[in-house]
Amino acid sequence: MRAILTNVFDNPILTRELRRRMRGRALIFSIIGYIGLMTLATLMVLMTYSPSVFSTLNTKMLADLANTGSSLFRWITIIQSLLVLVIAPTITAGMTTGEKERKTFDFLRVTTITPWMYVTGCFLSTVFYVGLALICAFPLLSLTFVYGGVTPSSVFSTFGLLLGGSLILSSFGLYVSSIRERTRTAQGVIVFTIFAVLFGGVFLYNKAATVFGGGAGGLAGTISTLLTPGGIPAWLSAAFIIGFITWIFLLLATRKLFEPESTRAFSHWQFLAIAFVLIAPQLLAAHGAVLGEEIALVFYLTGQVLMLIAVLCFGVGRMEVGDEIWHLKRLVPVLRPFDQTVPFLVVLGALWWFSVTKFHNIAAGITSAPAGIMEIFLPISIASFAAMCALARLATSLTVGRSGAGAITASVMIVLWLIVPLIGSALYQLSPDMIGLAQYLIRLSPFILLFDSVGSPEGYAAFGDTMGVNAMVCYTYIALLVGLVVVGEYKRWKRWRGFDYHYDMPART
Repeated sequence: MRAILTNVFDNPILTRELRRRMRGRALIFSIIGYIGLMTLATLMVLMTYSPSVFSTLNTKMLADLANTGSSLFRWITIIQSLLVLVIAPTITAGMTTGEKERKTFDFLRVTTITPWMYVTGCFLSTVFYVGLALICAFPLLSLTFVYGGVTPSSVFSTFGLLLGGSLILSSFGLYVSSIRERTRTAQGVIVFTIFAVLFGGVFLYNKAATVFGGGAGGLAGTISTLLTPGGIPAWLSAAFIIGFITWIFLLLATRKLFEPESTRAFSHWQFLAIAFVLIAPQLLAAHGAVLGEEIALVFYLTGQVLMLIAVLCFGVGRMEVGDEIWHLKRLVPVLRPFDQTVPFLVVLGALWWFSVTKFHNIAAGITSAPAGIMEIFLPISIASFAAMCALARLATSLTVGRSGAGAITASVMIVLWLIVPLIGSALYQLSPDMIGLAQYLIRLSPFILLFDSVGSPEGYAAFGDTMGVNAMVCYTYIALLVGLVVVGEYKRWKRWRGFDYHYDMPART
Protein backbone atom coordinates (compact mmCIF):
# COMPACT_ATOMS: atom_id res chain seq x y z
CA MET A 1 0.00 0.00 0.00
CA ARG A 2 2.83 2.38 0.82
CA ALA A 3 4.42 1.73 -2.57
CA ILE A 4 1.11 2.47 -4.31
CA LEU A 5 0.71 5.77 -2.44
CA THR A 6 4.30 6.69 -3.28
CA ASN A 7 3.74 5.97 -6.97
CA VAL A 8 0.73 8.30 -6.97
CA PHE A 9 1.52 11.17 -4.60
CA ASP A 10 5.33 11.24 -4.73
CA ASN A 11 5.85 10.54 -8.40
CA PRO A 12 8.29 12.83 -10.24
CA ILE A 13 7.14 11.57 -13.64
CA LEU A 14 3.52 12.47 -12.85
CA THR A 15 4.58 15.91 -11.60
CA ARG A 16 6.66 16.54 -14.70
CA GLU A 17 3.94 15.44 -17.12
CA LEU A 18 1.24 17.47 -15.37
CA ARG A 19 3.38 20.60 -15.33
CA ARG A 20 4.40 20.22 -18.94
CA ARG A 21 0.87 19.46 -20.14
CA MET A 22 -1.27 21.67 -17.93
CA ARG A 23 0.90 24.77 -18.30
CA GLY A 24 1.27 24.57 -22.06
CA ARG A 25 -0.79 26.18 -24.76
CA ALA A 26 -1.54 22.83 -26.34
CA LEU A 27 -3.92 21.88 -23.53
CA ILE A 28 -5.83 25.17 -23.75
CA PHE A 29 -6.17 25.10 -27.51
CA SER A 30 -7.08 21.40 -27.60
CA ILE A 31 -9.80 21.81 -24.95
CA ILE A 32 -11.17 24.89 -26.74
CA GLY A 33 -11.23 23.02 -30.05
CA TYR A 34 -12.85 20.00 -28.43
CA ILE A 35 -15.57 22.06 -26.77
CA GLY A 36 -16.06 24.06 -29.96
CA LEU A 37 -16.55 20.87 -31.97
CA MET A 38 -19.15 19.60 -29.50
CA THR A 39 -20.88 23.00 -29.48
CA LEU A 40 -21.06 22.99 -33.28
CA ALA A 41 -22.49 19.46 -33.24
CA THR A 42 -25.03 20.52 -30.59
CA LEU A 43 -26.11 23.52 -32.66
CA MET A 44 -26.56 21.41 -35.80
CA VAL A 45 -28.60 18.78 -33.91
CA LEU A 46 -30.86 21.42 -32.37
CA MET A 47 -31.41 23.12 -35.73
CA THR A 48 -32.17 19.76 -37.40
CA TYR A 49 -34.29 17.92 -34.86
CA SER A 50 -35.74 20.55 -32.52
CA PRO A 51 -39.43 21.30 -33.18
CA SER A 52 -40.59 24.83 -33.85
CA VAL A 53 -41.56 27.01 -30.90
CA PHE A 54 -44.86 27.72 -32.66
CA SER A 55 -45.79 24.04 -32.75
CA THR A 56 -48.80 22.89 -30.80
CA LEU A 57 -47.99 20.98 -27.64
CA ASN A 58 -49.18 17.46 -28.30
CA THR A 59 -47.94 13.89 -28.27
CA LYS A 60 -46.01 14.33 -31.51
CA MET A 61 -44.19 17.39 -30.20
CA LEU A 62 -43.21 15.56 -27.03
CA ALA A 63 -41.86 12.70 -29.15
CA ASP A 64 -39.89 15.18 -31.26
CA LEU A 65 -38.41 16.74 -28.14
CA ALA A 66 -37.37 13.34 -26.84
CA ASN A 67 -35.85 12.51 -30.24
CA THR A 68 -33.91 15.78 -30.11
CA GLY A 69 -32.51 14.95 -26.69
CA SER A 70 -31.49 11.43 -27.67
CA SER A 71 -29.88 12.67 -30.93
CA LEU A 72 -27.96 15.32 -29.04
CA PHE A 73 -26.73 12.75 -26.55
CA ARG A 74 -25.74 10.36 -29.34
CA TRP A 75 -23.66 12.89 -31.28
CA ILE A 76 -21.83 14.21 -28.23
CA THR A 77 -21.05 10.63 -27.23
CA ILE A 78 -19.64 9.94 -30.71
CA ILE A 79 -17.29 12.92 -30.42
CA GLN A 80 -16.22 11.82 -26.95
CA SER A 81 -15.63 8.29 -28.24
CA LEU A 82 -13.26 9.65 -30.91
CA LEU A 83 -11.35 11.40 -28.15
CA VAL A 84 -11.07 8.18 -26.17
CA LEU A 85 -10.30 5.89 -29.12
CA VAL A 86 -7.72 8.02 -30.87
CA ILE A 87 -6.27 10.77 -28.70
CA ALA A 88 -5.76 8.94 -25.39
CA PRO A 89 -3.69 5.99 -26.71
CA THR A 90 -1.70 8.13 -29.14
CA ILE A 91 -0.64 10.39 -26.26
CA THR A 92 0.67 7.50 -24.19
CA ALA A 93 2.23 5.93 -27.27
CA GLY A 94 4.65 8.83 -27.54
CA MET A 95 5.81 8.96 -23.93
CA THR A 96 8.41 6.20 -23.74
CA THR A 97 9.32 6.41 -27.42
CA GLY A 98 9.70 10.19 -27.03
CA GLU A 99 12.26 9.61 -24.29
CA LYS A 100 14.09 7.18 -26.55
CA GLU A 101 14.08 9.59 -29.49
CA ARG A 102 15.38 12.45 -27.31
CA LYS A 103 18.13 10.13 -26.00
CA THR A 104 17.02 10.73 -22.41
CA PHE A 105 15.62 7.27 -21.71
CA ASP A 106 18.98 5.83 -20.65
CA PHE A 107 19.28 8.51 -17.97
CA LEU A 108 16.05 7.24 -16.41
CA ARG A 109 17.57 3.79 -16.00
CA VAL A 110 20.32 5.08 -13.71
CA THR A 111 17.92 6.95 -11.45
CA THR A 112 15.89 5.56 -8.54
CA ILE A 113 12.70 5.66 -10.62
CA THR A 114 11.21 2.18 -10.81
CA PRO A 115 9.33 0.87 -13.85
CA TRP A 116 6.05 0.99 -11.93
CA MET A 117 6.69 4.61 -10.92
CA TYR A 118 7.42 5.64 -14.50
CA VAL A 119 4.45 3.79 -15.99
CA THR A 120 2.06 5.00 -13.27
CA GLY A 121 3.12 8.62 -13.76
CA CYS A 122 2.63 8.52 -17.53
CA PHE A 123 -0.65 6.66 -17.17
CA LEU A 124 -2.22 8.95 -14.57
CA SER A 125 -1.23 12.13 -16.42
CA THR A 126 -3.08 10.90 -19.52
CA VAL A 127 -6.09 9.75 -17.50
CA PHE A 128 -6.34 13.19 -15.84
CA TYR A 129 -6.27 14.86 -19.25
CA VAL A 130 -8.97 12.58 -20.70
CA GLY A 131 -11.09 12.93 -17.53
CA LEU A 132 -10.90 16.72 -17.80
CA ALA A 133 -11.99 16.56 -21.44
CA LEU A 134 -14.92 14.28 -20.59
CA ILE A 135 -16.05 16.52 -17.73
CA CYS A 136 -16.04 19.53 -20.08
CA ALA A 137 -18.89 17.87 -22.01
CA PHE A 138 -21.26 17.84 -19.02
CA PRO A 139 -22.68 21.38 -19.63
CA LEU A 140 -23.67 20.40 -23.16
CA LEU A 141 -24.98 17.03 -22.04
CA SER A 142 -27.19 18.79 -19.50
CA LEU A 143 -29.19 20.20 -22.44
CA THR A 144 -30.49 16.69 -23.06
CA PHE A 145 -32.41 16.85 -19.78
CA VAL A 146 -34.30 19.90 -21.08
CA TYR A 147 -35.55 17.97 -24.10
CA GLY A 148 -35.91 14.56 -22.45
CA GLY A 149 -35.30 11.18 -23.97
CA VAL A 150 -32.19 10.62 -21.87
CA THR A 151 -31.96 9.66 -18.21
CA PRO A 152 -29.17 10.72 -15.81
CA SER A 153 -28.19 7.07 -15.38
CA SER A 154 -27.53 6.85 -19.14
CA VAL A 155 -25.29 9.90 -19.01
CA PHE A 156 -23.25 8.66 -16.06
CA SER A 157 -23.02 5.09 -17.36
CA THR A 158 -21.74 6.38 -20.71
CA PHE A 159 -19.24 8.59 -18.90
CA GLY A 160 -18.04 5.56 -16.93
CA LEU A 161 -17.70 3.41 -20.06
CA LEU A 162 -15.75 6.13 -21.89
CA LEU A 163 -13.49 6.65 -18.89
CA GLY A 164 -12.99 2.89 -18.61
CA GLY A 165 -12.19 2.69 -22.31
CA SER A 166 -9.62 5.46 -21.88
CA LEU A 167 -8.00 3.50 -19.04
CA ILE A 168 -7.65 0.38 -21.17
CA LEU A 169 -6.44 2.18 -24.28
CA SER A 170 -4.02 4.42 -22.37
CA SER A 171 -2.45 1.40 -20.68
CA PHE A 172 -2.29 -0.38 -24.05
CA GLY A 173 -0.57 2.67 -25.53
CA LEU A 174 2.06 2.56 -22.78
CA TYR A 175 2.68 -1.11 -23.49
CA VAL A 176 3.18 -0.49 -27.22
CA SER A 177 5.40 2.49 -26.45
CA SER A 178 7.60 0.34 -24.20
CA ILE A 179 8.34 -2.21 -26.93
CA ARG A 180 8.81 0.23 -29.83
CA GLU A 181 11.60 2.67 -30.62
CA ARG A 182 9.78 5.28 -32.74
CA THR A 183 6.69 7.30 -31.88
CA ARG A 184 5.16 7.09 -35.35
CA THR A 185 5.57 3.33 -35.40
CA ALA A 186 3.92 2.99 -31.99
CA GLN A 187 1.04 5.26 -32.96
CA GLY A 188 0.54 3.38 -36.22
CA VAL A 189 0.41 0.05 -34.37
CA ILE A 190 -2.14 1.44 -31.92
CA VAL A 191 -4.42 2.95 -34.55
CA PHE A 192 -4.30 -0.23 -36.64
CA THR A 193 -5.02 -2.39 -33.59
CA ILE A 194 -7.94 -0.22 -32.48
CA PHE A 195 -9.70 -0.28 -35.83
CA ALA A 196 -8.90 -3.98 -36.33
CA VAL A 197 -10.46 -4.78 -32.95
CA LEU A 198 -13.49 -2.60 -33.72
CA PHE A 199 -14.22 -4.11 -37.12
CA GLY A 200 -13.23 -7.60 -36.02
CA GLY A 201 -15.38 -7.30 -32.92
CA VAL A 202 -18.41 -6.25 -34.94
CA PHE A 203 -17.85 -9.14 -37.36
CA LEU A 204 -17.43 -11.71 -34.58
CA TYR A 205 -20.45 -10.34 -32.72
CA ASN A 206 -22.67 -10.69 -35.79
CA LYS A 207 -21.19 -14.10 -36.58
CA ALA A 208 -21.79 -15.34 -33.02
CA ALA A 209 -25.32 -13.94 -33.06
CA THR A 210 -25.99 -15.89 -36.26
CA VAL A 211 -24.40 -19.12 -35.01
CA PHE A 212 -26.14 -19.18 -31.66
CA GLY A 213 -29.48 -17.98 -32.95
CA GLY A 214 -31.70 -15.38 -31.39
CA GLY A 215 -29.89 -12.55 -33.13
CA ALA A 216 -27.89 -9.80 -31.50
CA GLY A 217 -30.49 -9.34 -28.78
CA GLY A 218 -30.14 -12.92 -27.57
CA LEU A 219 -26.36 -12.72 -27.65
CA ALA A 220 -26.46 -9.42 -25.75
CA GLY A 221 -28.56 -11.11 -23.07
CA THR A 222 -26.02 -13.93 -22.83
CA ILE A 223 -23.15 -11.46 -22.48
CA SER A 224 -25.09 -9.62 -19.78
CA THR A 225 -25.59 -12.91 -17.94
CA LEU A 226 -21.87 -13.65 -18.13
CA LEU A 227 -20.96 -10.22 -16.79
CA THR A 228 -23.39 -10.33 -13.87
CA PRO A 229 -23.05 -13.78 -12.26
CA GLY A 230 -24.79 -14.39 -8.97
CA GLY A 231 -26.71 -11.11 -9.00
CA ILE A 232 -23.56 -8.95 -8.93
CA PRO A 233 -24.33 -5.38 -10.14
CA ALA A 234 -23.40 -4.80 -13.74
CA TRP A 235 -21.37 -1.67 -12.97
CA LEU A 236 -19.27 -3.56 -10.42
CA SER A 237 -18.54 -6.38 -12.89
CA ALA A 238 -17.67 -3.85 -15.60
CA ALA A 239 -15.37 -1.96 -13.21
CA PHE A 240 -13.58 -5.18 -12.26
CA ILE A 241 -13.11 -6.21 -15.91
CA ILE A 242 -11.83 -2.75 -16.91
CA GLY A 243 -9.47 -2.63 -13.95
CA PHE A 244 -8.21 -6.15 -14.62
CA ILE A 245 -7.45 -5.48 -18.30
CA THR A 246 -5.81 -2.15 -17.44
CA TRP A 247 -3.63 -3.82 -14.82
CA ILE A 248 -2.51 -6.46 -17.32
CA PHE A 249 -1.37 -3.86 -19.86
CA LEU A 250 0.37 -1.80 -17.17
CA LEU A 251 2.11 -4.95 -15.96
CA LEU A 252 3.25 -5.70 -19.50
CA ALA A 253 4.51 -2.13 -19.88
CA THR A 254 6.58 -2.34 -16.69
CA ARG A 255 8.12 -5.69 -17.61
CA LYS A 256 9.00 -4.55 -21.14
CA LEU A 257 10.09 -1.01 -20.22
CA PHE A 258 13.85 -1.43 -19.80
CA GLU A 259 14.49 -4.83 -21.45
CA PRO A 260 11.74 -5.48 -24.00
CA GLU A 261 13.64 -8.17 -25.87
CA SER A 262 14.94 -10.33 -23.03
CA THR A 263 12.08 -10.11 -20.52
CA ARG A 264 9.06 -12.35 -20.75
CA ALA A 265 5.62 -10.75 -20.87
CA PHE A 266 4.64 -12.49 -17.61
CA SER A 267 6.46 -14.39 -14.95
CA HIS A 268 5.28 -17.89 -14.14
CA TRP A 269 3.40 -16.82 -11.02
CA GLN A 270 1.83 -13.81 -12.73
CA PHE A 271 0.50 -15.97 -15.54
CA LEU A 272 -0.92 -18.51 -13.10
CA ALA A 273 -2.63 -15.71 -11.15
CA ILE A 274 -4.19 -14.31 -14.34
CA ALA A 275 -5.35 -17.77 -15.43
CA PHE A 276 -6.87 -18.38 -12.00
CA VAL A 277 -8.78 -15.08 -12.10
CA LEU A 278 -10.20 -15.94 -15.53
CA ILE A 279 -10.98 -19.63 -15.02
CA ALA A 280 -11.96 -19.99 -11.35
CA PRO A 281 -15.07 -17.72 -11.45
CA GLN A 282 -16.42 -19.64 -14.44
CA LEU A 283 -15.93 -22.94 -12.62
CA LEU A 284 -17.79 -21.57 -9.61
CA ALA A 285 -20.62 -20.20 -11.74
CA ALA A 286 -21.01 -23.54 -13.54
CA HIS A 287 -21.38 -25.55 -10.34
CA GLY A 288 -24.70 -27.37 -10.59
CA ALA A 289 -25.99 -25.06 -13.34
CA VAL A 290 -27.57 -25.90 -16.67
CA LEU A 291 -25.39 -24.03 -19.14
CA GLY A 292 -26.15 -22.79 -22.61
CA GLU A 293 -23.75 -23.46 -25.42
CA GLU A 294 -22.65 -19.80 -25.45
CA ILE A 295 -21.43 -19.88 -21.85
CA ALA A 296 -19.66 -23.20 -22.34
CA LEU A 297 -18.00 -21.85 -25.48
CA VAL A 298 -16.72 -18.81 -23.56
CA PHE A 299 -15.07 -21.08 -20.99
CA TYR A 300 -13.39 -23.29 -23.58
CA LEU A 301 -12.22 -20.33 -25.66
CA THR A 302 -10.83 -18.55 -22.59
CA GLY A 303 -8.69 -21.53 -21.68
CA GLN A 304 -7.57 -22.13 -25.25
CA VAL A 305 -6.47 -18.50 -25.62
CA LEU A 306 -4.55 -18.78 -22.35
CA MET A 307 -2.77 -21.84 -23.69
CA LEU A 308 -1.86 -19.95 -26.85
CA ILE A 309 -0.46 -17.05 -24.80
CA ALA A 310 1.51 -19.53 -22.66
CA VAL A 311 3.16 -20.91 -25.79
CA LEU A 312 4.17 -17.45 -27.04
CA CYS A 313 5.24 -16.29 -23.59
CA PHE A 314 7.08 -19.30 -22.13
CA GLY A 315 7.81 -21.49 -25.13
CA VAL A 316 10.21 -18.94 -26.56
CA GLY A 317 13.18 -17.46 -24.75
CA ARG A 318 16.92 -17.21 -24.59
CA MET A 319 18.14 -20.61 -25.63
CA GLU A 320 21.01 -21.18 -23.24
CA VAL A 321 19.48 -20.23 -19.92
CA GLY A 322 15.86 -19.29 -20.52
CA ASP A 323 14.34 -17.64 -17.46
CA GLU A 324 15.89 -19.86 -14.80
CA ILE A 325 16.86 -19.06 -11.24
CA TRP A 326 20.55 -18.21 -11.58
CA HIS A 327 21.84 -19.03 -8.10
CA LEU A 328 19.99 -22.35 -7.96
CA LYS A 329 21.67 -23.54 -11.15
CA ARG A 330 25.02 -22.38 -9.85
CA LEU A 331 24.60 -24.36 -6.65
CA VAL A 332 23.18 -27.54 -8.23
CA PRO A 333 25.13 -28.50 -11.37
CA VAL A 334 22.72 -31.33 -12.15
CA LEU A 335 19.97 -28.78 -12.85
CA ARG A 336 22.00 -26.76 -15.33
CA PRO A 337 20.94 -28.60 -18.52
CA PHE A 338 17.25 -28.35 -17.57
CA ASP A 339 14.83 -25.49 -18.15
CA GLN A 340 12.23 -24.92 -15.47
CA THR A 341 9.79 -23.73 -18.14
CA VAL A 342 9.36 -27.28 -19.45
CA PRO A 343 7.78 -28.68 -16.25
CA PHE A 344 5.78 -25.47 -15.95
CA LEU A 345 4.22 -26.01 -19.38
CA VAL A 346 3.55 -29.66 -18.52
CA VAL A 347 1.78 -28.65 -15.32
CA LEU A 348 -0.16 -26.00 -17.22
CA GLY A 349 -1.41 -28.58 -19.71
CA ALA A 350 -2.43 -30.88 -16.86
CA LEU A 351 -4.32 -28.04 -15.15
CA TRP A 352 -6.15 -27.27 -18.39
CA TRP A 353 -7.16 -30.93 -18.73
CA PHE A 354 -8.40 -30.95 -15.13
CA SER A 355 -10.30 -27.65 -15.57
CA VAL A 356 -12.16 -28.77 -18.68
CA THR A 357 -13.05 -32.14 -17.14
CA LYS A 358 -14.15 -30.46 -13.93
CA PHE A 359 -16.22 -27.90 -15.81
CA HIS A 360 -17.96 -30.61 -17.79
CA ASN A 361 -18.68 -32.70 -14.69
CA ILE A 362 -19.91 -30.05 -12.24
CA ALA A 363 -22.38 -28.54 -14.70
CA ALA A 364 -25.79 -30.17 -14.54
CA GLY A 365 -25.87 -30.16 -18.33
CA ILE A 366 -24.67 -28.24 -21.36
CA THR A 367 -27.57 -27.74 -23.70
CA SER A 368 -27.15 -28.43 -27.40
CA ALA A 369 -23.62 -29.79 -26.96
CA PRO A 370 -23.09 -33.07 -28.84
CA ALA A 371 -22.24 -36.13 -26.79
CA GLY A 372 -18.58 -37.00 -26.51
CA ILE A 373 -17.29 -33.58 -27.53
CA MET A 374 -14.94 -33.41 -24.53
CA GLU A 375 -13.38 -36.73 -25.53
CA ILE A 376 -12.62 -35.13 -28.91
CA PHE A 377 -11.73 -31.56 -27.97
CA LEU A 378 -9.44 -32.28 -25.02
CA PRO A 379 -6.94 -34.56 -26.83
CA ILE A 380 -6.73 -32.21 -29.80
CA SER A 381 -6.32 -29.19 -27.52
CA ILE A 382 -3.56 -30.77 -25.43
CA ALA A 383 -1.76 -32.34 -28.41
CA SER A 384 -1.76 -29.07 -30.36
CA PHE A 385 -0.56 -27.17 -27.26
CA ALA A 386 2.36 -29.57 -26.77
CA ALA A 387 3.29 -29.42 -30.47
CA MET A 388 3.26 -25.61 -30.46
CA CYS A 389 5.46 -25.55 -27.33
CA ALA A 390 8.00 -27.78 -29.08
CA LEU A 391 7.81 -25.54 -32.16
CA ALA A 392 8.48 -22.47 -30.03
CA ARG A 393 11.57 -24.05 -28.49
CA LEU A 394 12.85 -25.07 -31.93
CA ALA A 395 12.24 -21.54 -33.23
CA THR A 396 14.23 -20.24 -30.26
CA SER A 397 17.21 -22.38 -31.22
CA LEU A 398 17.03 -21.09 -34.82
CA THR A 399 16.84 -17.38 -33.96
CA VAL A 400 18.73 -14.97 -31.78
CA GLY A 401 16.03 -12.90 -30.09
CA ARG A 402 12.74 -13.64 -28.41
CA SER A 403 10.76 -11.62 -30.96
CA GLY A 404 12.03 -13.68 -33.89
CA ALA A 405 11.08 -16.98 -32.26
CA GLY A 406 7.69 -15.57 -31.29
CA ALA A 407 7.05 -14.37 -34.86
CA ILE A 408 7.86 -17.82 -36.29
CA THR A 409 5.61 -19.57 -33.75
CA ALA A 410 2.74 -17.14 -34.25
CA SER A 411 3.00 -17.48 -38.04
CA VAL A 412 2.77 -21.27 -37.86
CA MET A 413 -0.22 -20.98 -35.51
CA ILE A 414 -2.00 -18.68 -37.95
CA VAL A 415 -1.33 -21.07 -40.82
CA LEU A 416 -2.42 -24.21 -38.94
CA TRP A 417 -5.35 -22.75 -37.03
CA LEU A 418 -6.75 -20.25 -39.52
CA ILE A 419 -5.52 -20.60 -43.11
CA VAL A 420 -5.55 -24.41 -43.28
CA PRO A 421 -9.15 -24.67 -41.92
CA LEU A 422 -10.23 -22.05 -44.47
CA ILE A 423 -8.66 -24.18 -47.20
CA GLY A 424 -10.54 -27.19 -45.82
CA SER A 425 -13.85 -25.29 -45.89
CA ALA A 426 -13.25 -24.20 -49.48
CA LEU A 427 -12.31 -27.76 -50.43
CA TYR A 428 -15.53 -29.11 -48.91
CA GLN A 429 -17.60 -26.55 -50.80
CA LEU A 430 -15.87 -27.25 -54.12
CA SER A 431 -15.66 -31.03 -53.81
CA PRO A 432 -18.08 -32.66 -51.34
CA ASP A 433 -16.62 -36.07 -52.20
CA MET A 434 -13.43 -35.13 -50.32
CA ILE A 435 -15.23 -34.77 -47.01
CA GLY A 436 -12.61 -36.72 -45.10
CA LEU A 437 -9.70 -34.49 -46.14
CA ALA A 438 -11.78 -31.34 -45.67
CA GLN A 439 -12.82 -32.43 -42.19
CA TYR A 440 -9.20 -33.24 -41.32
CA LEU A 441 -7.98 -29.79 -42.39
CA ILE A 442 -10.79 -27.99 -40.59
CA ARG A 443 -10.30 -29.76 -37.27
CA LEU A 444 -6.60 -29.01 -37.08
CA SER A 445 -7.75 -25.83 -35.32
CA PRO A 446 -9.11 -26.27 -31.77
CA PHE A 447 -10.99 -22.98 -32.16
CA ILE A 448 -12.85 -24.13 -35.28
CA LEU A 449 -13.59 -27.44 -33.56
CA LEU A 450 -15.18 -25.57 -30.67
CA PHE A 451 -17.39 -23.43 -32.88
CA ASP A 452 -18.44 -26.43 -34.95
CA SER A 453 -19.25 -28.65 -31.97
CA VAL A 454 -20.55 -26.34 -29.23
CA GLY A 455 -21.82 -23.45 -31.32
CA SER A 456 -23.47 -25.50 -34.06
CA PRO A 457 -24.11 -29.04 -32.81
CA GLU A 458 -26.49 -29.89 -35.65
CA GLY A 459 -23.87 -29.09 -38.25
CA TYR A 460 -21.23 -30.92 -36.25
CA ALA A 461 -23.39 -34.03 -35.98
CA ALA A 462 -24.19 -33.88 -39.69
CA PHE A 463 -20.51 -33.51 -40.54
CA GLY A 464 -19.78 -36.67 -38.58
CA ASP A 465 -16.41 -38.24 -37.96
CA THR A 466 -15.82 -40.25 -41.09
CA MET A 467 -12.61 -42.28 -41.30
CA GLY A 468 -11.61 -41.41 -37.71
CA VAL A 469 -10.58 -37.86 -38.57
CA ASN A 470 -10.33 -36.72 -34.93
CA ALA A 471 -7.85 -39.49 -34.11
CA MET A 472 -5.84 -38.61 -37.24
CA VAL A 473 -5.63 -34.99 -36.08
CA CYS A 474 -4.31 -36.08 -32.67
CA TYR A 475 -1.78 -38.43 -34.27
CA THR A 476 -0.61 -35.61 -36.53
CA TYR A 477 0.08 -33.30 -33.61
CA ILE A 478 1.80 -36.11 -31.68
CA ALA A 479 4.06 -36.93 -34.65
CA LEU A 480 4.80 -33.20 -35.05
CA LEU A 481 5.60 -33.00 -31.33
CA VAL A 482 8.04 -35.91 -31.48
CA GLY A 483 9.83 -34.56 -34.55
CA LEU A 484 10.15 -31.04 -33.15
CA VAL A 485 11.36 -32.29 -29.77
CA VAL A 486 14.05 -34.47 -31.35
CA VAL A 487 15.36 -31.71 -33.64
CA GLY A 488 14.91 -28.79 -31.24
CA GLU A 489 16.31 -30.38 -28.10
CA TYR A 490 19.30 -31.77 -30.00
CA LYS A 491 20.16 -28.27 -31.20
CA ARG A 492 19.70 -26.89 -27.70
CA TRP A 493 21.95 -29.63 -26.29
CA LYS A 494 24.70 -28.82 -28.76
CA ARG A 495 24.53 -25.17 -27.85
CA TRP A 496 24.49 -25.97 -24.13
CA ARG A 497 27.71 -28.00 -24.38
CA GLY A 498 29.59 -24.83 -25.33
CA PHE A 499 28.01 -22.72 -22.61
CA ASP A 500 30.14 -21.89 -19.55
CA TYR A 501 27.96 -21.18 -16.53
CA HIS A 502 30.82 -19.59 -14.62
CA TYR A 503 31.35 -16.82 -17.17
CA ASP A 504 28.36 -16.67 -19.53
CA MET A 505 25.51 -16.74 -17.02
CA PRO A 506 24.85 -13.43 -15.27
CA ALA A 507 24.53 -13.39 -11.51
CA ARG A 508 21.30 -12.60 -9.72
CA THR A 509 21.17 -11.32 -6.17
